[in-house]
Amino acid sequence: MSRPRRVYYILLLVLLVLLVSPASGQIELSVEPAMTKGPAGAPVTIVEFSDYQ
Repeated sequence: MSRPRRVYYILLLVLLVLLVSPASGQIELSVEPAMTKGPAGAPVTIVEFSDYQ
């Protein structure tokens, strides 16, 4: 295997590891039932953050 191709595969592997590994600053989000719409067991949950400034 040529050196440029080997470097490419190593960089690709590092990128994949970084994307798959969990973030160290993850937090648990919760909302009150009054702030939700739809069933609690829905397969998709969308959380919107906005800044009005």
